[in-house]
Amino acid sequence: MNGALKNSGFSSQTQSFFLYRETADALASIIVRTTSEPIAAEAVCALKDVLGTATGNPKKATASALGSLPVLVHSPDLCEETVEDIPRAKWQDIQDILVEKGITNCNAPALIGRSLVLSIDENRLLVVKLASAEDSVQGIYREVVWMKHLCSGGYSFPVRFDIPAAIEIERSYVFRLENIPVRMPDGTNRHPKGYAIGFVANRDYFAYPNEHRAERPLSKEQFKEIMFRNAWLFGKLTSIGIAHSAPIPLFHNRVQTNRRRDHGLYEWQRGGRLDRWLDCCCYPNFGPTGIRDFEHLIALKGTGQRPYSYIGTQILSMLLVAGSYFRNKNRAIGGLDGQGKPVDAQALFDKPFLKELIQGIFVGYYHGFVGTELIEEVPLDLDELTSRMIEEMGVDRYMEEILRVVDQRQMSDEEFSTFLKDRGYSESEIRGLKRGAGDITIYTGPHLGGFNERISLPEIIESVATISALCIADRYWKERFPEPASLPLQELSCTN
Repeated sequence: MNGALKNSGFSSQTQSFFLYRETADALASIIVRTTSEPIAAEAVCALKDVLGTATGNPKKATASALGSLPVLVHSPDLCEETVEDIPRAKWQDIQDILVEKGITNCNAPALIGRSLVLSIDENRLLVVKLASAEDSVQGIYREVVWMKHLCSGGYSFPVRFDIPAAIEIERSYVFRLENIPVRMPDGTNRHPKGYAIGFVANRDYFAYPNEHRAERPLSKEQFKEIMFRNAWLFGKLTSIGIAHSAPIPLFHNRVQTNRRRDHGLYEWQRGGRLDRWLDCCCYPNFGPTGIRDFEHLIALKGTGQRPYSYIGTQILSMLLVAGSYFRNKNRAIGGLDGQGKPVDAQALFDKPFLKELIQGIFVGYYHGFVGTELIEEVPLDLDELTSRMIEEMGVDRYMEEILRVVDQRQMSDEEFSTFLKDRGYSESEIRGLKRGAGDITIYTGPHLGGFNERISLPEIIESVATISALCIADRYWKERFPEPASLPLQELSCTN
């Protein structure tokens, strides 16, 4: 079977992937069903050999097969009550709560994203997170539930992970904020009933690892520490059945969100074009305080929620943030020049440092998820991956987004106008366009790949699949054969 997976002669055939998939799945089935450790080890060796040496469909099929191995994930049971009798609150009510806790130096809050943020002392912030129009009451309450669960669920993390503390208004964690003490920007998508939650967080809660602000500079060592620590945390949480589904927001096509089965969200296994990759990295849901935005936490339960997919999303997100760290040194360098040619920003990248980041992310995540150090070499050509990331992330070859006629017809005239205005069109340009008259090309990149095409950086998808599969396979072996006499999966040797 190993020979069939490594036989490149099948690759040119149209349906070759299905042959590779059936072969890899058969080997994975042997691993799960056999009671013989040597036989299981031989099957694992065969798949790991392909994982580390093949490319294209054989690697994709092999990674998927290893990723399907049934690791034991003990998901937590959350005590999530139905939210009822939501109290109304004024900003003064929140300040009164702080005064009761001995905090009196309360100034006007600042608006960060959709949160009202108030510095209450040298080390802490009060955050009032305003629900958007699309949020449900239970949805915003779930973030509080996760805060409480992680604080009181008996978890112990050997690295820094600051978990916010939720506040109550009239014994309710969700309230309706009636007045906003700052001016909200036009077009703010706030929930019509004013739902909100409040919590106290560390002062670094809104510090982003890949920003380059003069008043808050991060050294290379500090950035590396944050990235490696959060890679471990993502892996650790996923290993105990708590998966973060959106370390950064990833889309295939944002413009088609309303009419696509996947709502435009990115499914990395499909390897499609990645929409506005650099913009996706602007506000990562992790930083100096650890992982944040618990609204995106999911308890993995049932066979339909395999860790493999979430592991890949998390690792891919961290690789993209690593690439954005270099581009963010000077965001003015990029896009298209006066002749319509892509600007070359590759000089912003430090290749040895990027390679170190990539390897550290892989190793840190593996350690968090598997629970042991990765003692073998990462089964990837890290030099090639690093070079290709710089080539694709450092030159903005794909800037176009197309607003199809079918998408325009689903908009009102006001939505059509707002959509174009948000993408840089002037009032006069918008008046010159008729909604639904034809496709409109908009320059919103950089993207990784042309509109409705494959990703221009397939190496990153293959790498993500490889590491995700390795994590699942090694965790499965550790659970299946835990006795010290068993040969660790990392040390299995195969004869070709």
